[in-house]
Amino acid sequence: MALVLLRLLLLLITGDLAASLNAQSGDSSEYTNPNCDQYKLPGCPRDFSPVCGSDMATYPNECTLCMKIREEGHDIKIIRSGPC
Repeated sequence: MALVLLRLLLLLITGDLAASLNAQSGDSSEYTNPNCDQYKLPGCPRDFSPVCGSDMATYPNECTLCMKIREEGHDIKIIRSGPC
């Protein structure tokens, strides 16, 4: 009986862990492209509106993400508004 309960508990824990990891990594189809055409780079506004990039880095705003894309040539998407 104790073995059955232990297995059930482990099954619940692994299911919760898998759901948590999926929520953190996100589905790449839900990522959005930053609207870099609206910014006159290399200067960016100083407003603080953080975004989480698909490189798992937090950028102070969408413009700074666009600057990183242009500097390094990487295709970085926005996972969500707010820090990673």
